[in-house]
Amino acid sequence: MLALVVCLNMFYILANHTLGYPNSINAFSYCYNLLPFVYVVLLAILPLTVKESVSLMVITAASQLYVDMQSSALLSFETFALYWLQTVVGFLVIWAQTSKLHMMLRLYRHATLDPLTGIYNRRMLLTLAKRDFENTRIHSRPYSVLLMDLDKFKRINDRYGHHAGDLVLQAFTHAVQETQRKSDIFGRFGGEEFILFLPKCSEDNAQLVADRIMTRVRDMEIKVEGLSNPLKVTTSIGISTSRNQNDDLSSILTQADQALYIAKNAGRDRSHAYDNHQQQMDANQKQPWLERLS
Repeated sequence: MLALVVCLNMFYILANHTLGYPNSINAFSYCYNLLPFVYVVLLAILPLTVKESVSLMVITAASQLYVDMQSSALLSFETFALYWLQTVVGFLVIWAQTSKLHMMLRLYRHATLDPLTGIYNRRMLLTLAKRDFENTRIHSRPYSVLLMDLDKFKRINDRYGHHAGDLVLQAFTHAVQETQRKSDIFGRFGGEEFILFLPKCSEDNAQLVADRIMTRVRDMEIKVEGLSNPLKVTTSIGISTSRNQNDDLSSILTQADQALYIAKNAGRDRSHAYDNHQQQMDANQKQPWLERLS
């Protein structure tokens, strides 16, 4: 887009130079003074940020000022009128771009983010993870998954209300975000279940991440209006790591689910790493929300 604007301005200057920098009245007859006005208006239909729109309009204004100085028409009434018109249109363009950008951001958040926690929702989480997993597998790098479940979360909702439950989910999200890397993918899978995808992360390092998360969650003190004491919660974590190129994301998620099941049965507030040699769970014990990814 920047190259297009620069080329148009160069054409505008070259055309006026070829015509001997005509005055404003003659320039209207050649339509070259309308050229900046036309493509400033066209900016309104392009998905640009406010910063980009202002930058391109400054380039346009500088080109037109140069031409008007060369034609000695800078102080004429016609030039001032044209500048005024372009300024009004410019502000309208900025307003239109800002409104369009805000609308696009709202649509993006609605489609990709969980409204309560602000992290990826299930659909976007799996979409990003599948793409990231394939890229990691091509380069034969380990890929780990942490499947996390808040312990006895239903009891919190039943005893203290859904508002308290929402505060717990938000606090948990913040605790996990403090431990994750920029390359990690974190999202809410549904209810009190969360997944943290760890590209290029071995099982040992994934265990360290899980330990840090559990420590942060134990240290949380969630203040709820109407309660004299803050809420304390814990989390259980299932860990799974891809070990060869035959693994797919669906199988790793299933393994993490099995590891989480063992951590829950062992007393909660702990993590468990999937072991290839451990006995497989019966099919009816698997979480129904773990669908195969195709």
